[in-house]
Amino acid sequence: MHKEIKALKNELEDHQFNAKKGEYSSSGVPQSNGPELQLYEIQREYSKQIHDYKFKLQKAEQDIATLEGMVTRLETQVKRYKGDAERAEGAEDELKQEKRKLQKELREALTHVEELQNQNKHLNSRLERIRQTRAALGVQ
Repeated sequence: MHKEIKALKNELEDHQFNAKKGEYSSSGVPQSNGPELQLYEIQREYSKQIHDYKFKLQKAEQDIATLEGMVTRLETQVKRYKGDAERAEGAEDELKQEKRKLQKELREALTHVEELQNQNKHLNSRLERIRQTRAALGVQ
């Protein structure tokens, strides 16, 4: 796009240079007929082209400004999304650590419950033997 703008500027300068070569009165119309009239028509055509090129140049510059604004906005969005992704990854890592910690605590608690249940069974069987012994002693 920059190359196109440079080419348009160069062409505009060439047309302006060519337009300055002719002789005109204060009204801008050639004084005589013939070749000057043709020159006037050519210069008028060049003037139209110059105007068109100026318009195209302005349009191209506006497009460039718009695209640069979009690039800036998109770069800002990318930075924000990268930051969000990094924070999410950090939170994910923390949650994984917390999950491992809780699973370890759960395993330890289940092991402790199993030990207490075994101990309870053992104590219940001892209590039952003591009762049987007392019942046997009380009967005799």
